[in-house]
Amino acid sequence: MNVTNKREQTNSAIQLARYGVIILSLVCMSPRLAHADDATEDICKAIGQGISLHIDGTYGGYPFSVLREAVLGGVACPSGALQVQAFETIAAPPPHMRITVKRPLGQGRQGTISAMLYAQGRFVIGERMSLSSFSRTQSPSSVKADINLVTTNLWNDLAARVTHNKPIIPQ
Repeated sequence: MNVTNKREQTNSAIQLARYGVIILSLVCMSPRLAHADDATEDICKAIGQGISLHIDGTYGGYPFSVLREAVLGGVACPSGALQVQAFETIAAPPPHMRITVKRPLGQGRQGTISAMLYAQGRFVIGERMSLSSFSRTQSPSSVKADINLVTTNLWNDLAARVTHNKPIIPQ
């Protein structure tokens, strides 16, 4: 009986160790998996030194590469005279923009897009909006128009700081 109890304890310890290793592996890998789909691209190269664009997010279970292509296809660069003037104020060193798209799994689920611009190590401006009803029900390529709208609004709001004599980088 004493030998049987020791075997059971040994088997229990081995099972606990196996499950412990599996759980530890999952816990250690989870943060890496959550950021595995982070991508950086250089965009708007025709203006100054361009912008370093960071893309992240999820789109209803689609591969990240599809979302990345949609964001790159939809992002707007500064184009009007005031937009370019405002951008040139923060263009050195090249600013960073982070675009995050989140659309949960499931029909009709709300999703969001956010675009944030950073320059000289500081937050400059950001825009956030819900996905359009069309983008919520379609593939990631349909989000291009929403990406274009949110980035155009960002550049328009930045240009408005010039017309109102406000600092481009808030104090």
